[in-house]
Amino acid sequence: MLAYIWEGLVNIGSTLIYCVLGFVMLGVGYKIFEFITPYDFDRQITEDKNVPLGIIAASVIISVALITIFVLAKYVGRIWYGI
Repeated sequence: MLAYIWEGLVNIGSTLIYCVLGFVMLGVGYKIFEFITPYDFDRQITEDKNVPLGIIAASVIISVALITIFVLAKYVGRIWYGI
């Protein structure tokens, strides 16, 4: 009984660690993309209402999220488990 509780806590802990790691990787990837492009994404999207740049930023976030999922799933060993 105690083993099942311990296994559940370990699974919850590892899930939280991978979640935080995924968000950090997503943020770093987005900031790298924002750094290498000549635009200020936040100002262009919020103040200038640049919709095409917003679509590009969303596609970058989705792409980095997919890369992060596959990297973390490869580390864990189950590719479809993370999706």
